[in-house]
Amino acid sequence: MIARSITSVARGIAQSAAQRRALYAAVALVAVLLCLFPRPHVARVKILPQASTGGAGALISALGGGGVQSFAAVLGAQKTNYLIIGRSHDVQQDVVERLDLVEVWNSADQSAAERKLAKKVDIQLLTGGVLQVTARDTDPVFAKRLVEGFSEAIKARLSGLGQEQVRTKRAIVTARLAEANTALETAERNLNAFRIENNLPSPEAELGAAVSTRLTLDAQIRGKEVEIETARQFQTDSSMRVRTLVSELMALRRQRAEADQTSSGESALALSSQTAEYVRLYREQQFAETIMLVYRRFFEEVSVEALSAETTIQVIERPHLDPDRQFNLSGIALLLLVLLAAAFTEIYAPMTGLARRPRRPEPQ
Repeated sequence: MIARSITSVARGIAQSAAQRRALYAAVALVAVLLCLFPRPHVARVKILPQASTGGAGALISALGGGGVQSFAAVLGAQKTNYLIIGRSHDVQQDVVERLDLVEVWNSADQSAAERKLAKKVDIQLLTGGVLQVTARDTDPVFAKRLVEGFSEAIKARLSGLGQEQVRTKRAIVTARLAEANTALETAERNLNAFRIENNLPSPEAELGAAVSTRLTLDAQIRGKEVEIETARQFQTDSSMRVRTLVSELMALRRQRAEADQTSSGESALALSSQTAEYVRLYREQQFAETIMLVYRRFFEEVSVEALSAETTIQVIERPHLDPDRQFNLSGIALLLLVLLAAAFTEIYAPMTGLARRPRRPEPQ
């Protein structure tokens, strides 16, 4: 009975142009009110992540900084990484915990609060690597708190990733440094024991300047090869660091070839078994000392990175409310739907003859 009455009323309104237009006007008025109330507020903050030499500089060098195109590509990838981190689940989880959003929104659990947070906050990447965090809420104070919480969470996440990278490097270099220190102590102990046992002078005096120079160059070449291998664990072959090391290795090899040419007579000198063993021990000691210096230099670089690995965030625009009048998107959608329906029934249908088509008689 109620359904029939509702159907008859709806049919009467649909057949009466005046009632139909009055209904459109009433619904449009409600949609306009929904557009304006409750008044939404938009809060924004613009931040620029600035990694130190242990962060952005190391990343650029590691990925390959040769050439303008490569440099620009690396910067673009780094900016995209900042955007991915800003939109990551870890950042959202941190914001929920910082602002206690589960309690504020009376959410069922943290996942529900994260879903609601994702609908209220948007992060965009602007020109120059600037991240813009935008929050929309009917409470202006709470909207500013959301963007402030996001900026702090992004800063904390970037700093944590930088420290984690430095810890990984430090663990690798510390282990290699300990191995190099042990190898150097063993090589020096064996060399000194052999020299004392056979009552020999220092290697430089016993072997001569030319042989000592060649042995030192051999140790430096082997040490440079190990340094390149270690650098490739953190960087690519196109990075400036690896390229510089390869150039230094080529220079050492040229010096070694020149040393062979200037002392061709001594290089072909037949050595006794005792002298040959002395040469071998001295070569091992020089190599171990070079490797020790290589890893000590790596350790110093990692220590410097640890002091400056924290990614700082420069606030380009402080958290603020957008001064422009904001409107509710749901009200705007309803208003557009009403206008579209009115345009169809009041303009398009009469013009095309849809409103004058005979209707089928209803079955008795």
